[in-house]
Amino acid sequence: MNHPLLSTNIFTKVYYWLISERCYICDIQNEGLLCRSCAKHLTRNRTLCVSCARPMSSLVELCGHCQTNRPSFQNVIAPLVYEGLTRAMITKAKFEDQAHLLRPLTQILAATLIDELDLTKSWHWTVVPTGKQSLLERGFCQTSLIRQLLKNPIRDASGKTFKIFNVTRSFERPAQHSLNKADRFRLSHKTFNVPQPVPEYVVLIDDLITTGSTIEACSKALKKAGTKQVVIAALARTPAQSSDYR
Repeated sequence: MNHPLLSTNIFTKVYYWLISERCYICDIQNEGLLCRSCAKHLTRNRTLCVSCARPMSSLVELCGHCQTNRPSFQNVIAPLVYEGLTRAMITKAKFEDQAHLLRPLTQILAATLIDELDLTKSWHWTVVPTGKQSLLERGFCQTSLIRQLLKNPIRDASGKTFKIFNVTRSFERPAQHSLNKADRFRLSHKTFNVPQPVPEYVVLIDDLITTGSTIEACSKALKKAGTKQVVIAALARTPAQSSDYR
């Protein structure tokens, strides 16, 4: 992959849509990043587990998994369901050199975080680190891009410095989407290295949550290192019956 060319292409596309004020999906003239018609095709995650944000079919506070296995993180903020247009946009962003499509999705995430996250706390913002092989294949880290896109709206809303904190991988392992469900759940907190000193409050950013094994392992590593509270921020959550991703 031509990484410099990819970066140039992303910049050109974002510049075009920002300056020309066109919908990122259908390309019609529009003041926002998405026109109303396209935005209607993004399924909002409204009936959900209050802990892991798993989409639910009934108004139950906790899903079965969170009732029996309380997670290391405080809660998950994931405004969209991974289906339909949301699924197509994330897939194209990660695997078809269309990273600019993360921008309108991140705008929705930012608005939800501003509404639901206690911005009076001194949050540090970290990401689930992308593996070296995935980074070479894609040419960019999607979670780092999401964090960069969140910086300005969160800083403006909170009036605080947007503090960055980086977690790294202790060793490489196959990408989660290449593993079966059982192997995904074997992911250990030892996969992640947390540098000292650790902040009290951490927002851990991921693009997509499926089994929750990655965010649980990373959150557990943060808690064992001394972090007081971890909140997960993700673009989307897969429906309960799905096992497609991480």
